[in-house]
Amino acid sequence: MLEAFRLGGWGMYPTTIAGVFLIVAAIRYARTSDRAALPLIRQLSILTALVGTLGFVTGVIHAFTACGGAPAGDLPYYVVIGTGESLCNVGLALVLLVMARAATAVGTYRSRGAISLVDPHAK
Repeated sequence: MLEAFRLGGWGMYPTTIAGVFLIVAAIRYARTSDRAALPLIRQLSILTALVGTLGFVTGVIHAFTACGGAPAGDLPYYVVIGTGESLCNVGLALVLLVMARAATAVGTYRSRGAISLVDPHAK
């Protein structure tokens, strides 16, 4: 896991920071079932996915531009390795999103008892 973090490069740091905030918010929601936390969880989920994608894109850009002086025979090797390293950012973002979604599901399950349907036509 630490090797994947190292391979992912600088993009792993903002992805981790956004993901930690997301997981904290999701765990808080799982413990309290306060539906007011759901918009924050939604926005942090989007942020985590975007930051992970940004880390991937910048990693691929770096890998492709670094191949400029490579021999033509080694070029596919460098492209595959660089793309694989960049995918570590996406992998981390997905792991964090899955963990947060699991905690959010627990909170949603716990809040089911607090939700009651109201007849809008009742007087």
